[in-house]
Amino acid sequence: MSFFKVKDNITAFISLLIGILALITSFVGTDAEVYLFPRIAAVIIFVLAVGLMIQALINRSTAKEMTAPLINWKTLWPALVIGVIYLICLEVVGFYISSFVAFFAIVALYGKRHFLDPKRGIFKLVVATLFMIVLFLLFWNLLHVRTPTGFLI
Repeated sequence: MSFFKVKDNITAFISLLIGILALITSFVGTDAEVYLFPRIAAVIIFVLAVGLMIQALINRSTAKEMTAPLINWKTLWPALVIGVIYLICLEVVGFYISSFVAFFAIVALYGKRHFLDPKRGIFKLVVATLFMIVLFLLFWNLLHVRTPTGFLI
């Protein structure tokens, strides 16, 4: 069995390439103080990708070859549409509101329970609000990162 005939192995390899690219772009020719957050994120991405690759190499003997397509586009399209709308609205509406709406939409669409259930809808709104509070505290207060602003901040 070839290494690249297993979905998990392909995912691990692509993740490792992305981790290496993130390391290169955040460490080569950049100012250490300005790029602190991207460097931290790049190191975390790389470490997780190495972990995936090690797991793929260890599980090589028990992995099964692909029988289904590599990407299930039917379940991926809604997230891609939300991502495109998020990027379009980011500069106009602002980072925090756009991120809140995008995160809530993802949680509502991909949650285990139907998003029209009032109890679950309120819970998802609370989770999205807490997520945005954590993002605000992380970016604004801890890392002092300036986020895109729009007419709704």
